[in-house]
Amino acid sequence: MHKFWATFTLTYIKKIKAKSFVIFMIIIAALMIGLSNIDKIINMFDDGPDKIGVAAPNEQIYKVFKQQANTFHSDAKFTKVSIEDAEKEVKKHKLDKAYIIKVNQNRTLQGTIISEKRVSHEDSQKVQALLTAIQTNMVAGELNINKEDLQKLQAQSKVDNKVISNDEVDKVSEGQKIFNYALAYGIIFLMFFIVLNYASQIAMEIASEKTSRVIEMIITSISPIQHIFAKILGVIAVAVTQLILIVLMAVICIFAFDLKDLLQGFNVEMNQLSWQIIIVGIISSIVGIMAYVLLAAILGSLTSRIEDLNQSLMPLTLLGMIAFYIAIFTINNPDGRLALITSYIPFLAPFQLVVRAQTSGLQIHEVILSSLISIVMVAVLIWIAIKTYKDSVLTFERGLFNSMKRVFKK
Repeated sequence: MHKFWATFTLTYIKKIKAKSFVIFMIIIAALMIGLSNIDKIINMFDDGPDKIGVAAPNEQIYKVFKQQANTFHSDAKFTKVSIEDAEKEVKKHKLDKAYIIKVNQNRTLQGTIISEKRVSHEDSQKVQALLTAIQTNMVAGELNINKEDLQKLQAQSKVDNKVISNDEVDKVSEGQKIFNYALAYGIIFLMFFIVLNYASQIAMEIASEKTSRVIEMIITSISPIQHIFAKILGVIAVAVTQLILIVLMAVICIFAFDLKDLLQGFNVEMNQLSWQIIIVGIISSIVGIMAYVLLAAILGSLTSRIEDLNQSLMPLTLLGMIAFYIAIFTINNPDGRLALITSYIPFLAPFQLVVRAQTSGLQIHEVILSSLISIVMVAVLIWIAIKTYKDSVLTFERGLFNSMKRVFKK
C-alpha cells in the first residue's frame, strides 16, 4: 500500500506543479476577476454621459422633448442646437447624437436622428413614440381638449399575466433565463475542456511509460494493478482539485467584489435554478471526469507506440465531441425528448444533466438514477482497465484492434 500512495502522490504533485495546470488556473482566475469587475472595466473606457443636441422649432417642444427623453437617456446631457449646427457638431465629435424636430404643414411632427453610428430600430421607435405623444398634446391644445379628456383618450387597456406553469423557468424574467443559459453553457464548455485534457494526460502517461520501456522497471517494484490505480486516481484527484479551486475562486469573487450588486445591475440574481445548475454541474463534472479518464487509460494501455496515441484516442475524442455538441444542440430545449434520453446514456449524461438543470422539471431521483448508471459504467471501465493494463503492460503489439482482440480473448 505504501508503494501505491507513493505513486499516487508522485503523479498528483507532478500534475499540480505542471506549467499547464498553473497557467490554466491563472487564466481562469483572471477571467473570473475580470467578469466580476466588468462594470468597473466598462466605466474605465466610458468617456462620460452622452452629449445629445436637440434642434426644435420652439422652446416649449424642446423642454418637453428633453424632459421625456430622460426616460431612455437617463445619463445624457442635452443641448439646444440649431438645425444647421446639429450635423456639424456630430461630425466634430462635440455631440454623440442629435435630434432634429420639424413641424409639417399638417401640424404633425417629423424627427431626424443624426449619428455617426447606425441607429437601432428600438431607438427609432422610442423617438417616434415620444414625438407622437408631443404631437397628440399639440393637437389636443388646438382642439381645446382638456387634460382629463385627453388622458381618457390616451389611456391604455390593462393586460395581466398569470403564469400557471409549475416550472420555475417560466416564471423568471428573460434576463434571468439568459443568465441561467450562460451559466449552463459555461459549465458545459469548462467540463468538456477538463475532461478531454485529463483524459489525454492519463493516456499519454501510460503510453509513454510503455514506449520508453520504463514500465519494465516499474512493475518490478509495484504490481500493475496498484500502478494503474495510482495513476488514474492521481489524475482524477488533480482534476477534482482544479474544480474545487475554480469553485473557491468563484466564491471569493462573489464576496470580494460584491457580485450581488453587479447581477442586480443586469436585473438578474442567483435563484433556485442557478444553484441547481451549479450543483448538478459539479456532480456531473466529477462523474464525467472519472468515466473519460478510465476510458483514456484503457486506450492508452492498448497503445504500443507513442506515435499511435492520437489515433488510439480518436474514439474518446469523437465521443466527447458528440456529447458536447448534443448538449449545445439541446441547450435551448432542455425539456425535449433528445435531452431526456441522452441524460441517461453514459458519457453523454454528464453534459445533458447540466442542460436539463436549467428547468425545474429535473427531479432529484433523475439525477441520482443518471449518476448511478454512469457509476456502473465507471465500475465496468475499472474492470476493463485492470484487465487491459495487466495483460498488455509488457506487450508491444501494433494496432489498437489487434491489442483489443488479444486482451479480450483471454
